[in-house]
Amino acid sequence: MPKPSAQKAPVVKAVSRKAIPTRKSNVTPLPPRQPRSQCPINLWLEAVGDSWSLLIIRDLMFRGHSTYKAFLNSEERIATNILADRLVRLEQAGLISKQADPEDARKYIYRLTEKGADLAPVLVEVMLWSNRHHITDTPKDFLAALQKNKAGFTQRIVKDVAGSKTPVMPPKPADKDETLSLF
Repeated sequence: MPKPSAQKAPVVKAVSRKAIPTRKSNVTPLPPRQPRSQCPINLWLEAVGDSWSLLIIRDLMFRGHSTYKAFLNSEERIATNILADRLVRLEQAGLISKQADPEDARKYIYRLTEKGADLAPVLVEVMLWSNRHHITDTPKDFLAALQKNKAGFTQRIVKDVAGSKTPVMPPKPADKDETLSLF
């Protein structure tokens, strides 16, 4: 059996934060909630322009999720700090609302606002595009019904924003014990 080496651990010296020069930015930060431009695409991207925000809206719109825990349990596995941040951003943008859960005041129920539900036609088109160009787990019968009546589908989503928890997407086959999936 070889002898363990008697090496000493290297000595680490603390570095003072004052010794590290700081760089001042010449860029003046914009006031909160001030858009970069009035371009419609920019305004939309500033409201929902990252994948996590869109996935939260998807879960609210298509899967009937309404709690922090339900969002955490989505198959994409969003980190807790990112989820908390995106929920605040979506609420500030007026796309979702939150209210205390009547059964447990420590928890919140999240819902799409009318403004958030107005994203239904956009997300339906994204879903159809993705199904045209990628292999997805969207049920074929659901996809056919969606393609046949996009307007009726989006109207149902907007109507259901009043408080229905019924998911719009049908359940996936029972081979997985997970929440519903669009993509």
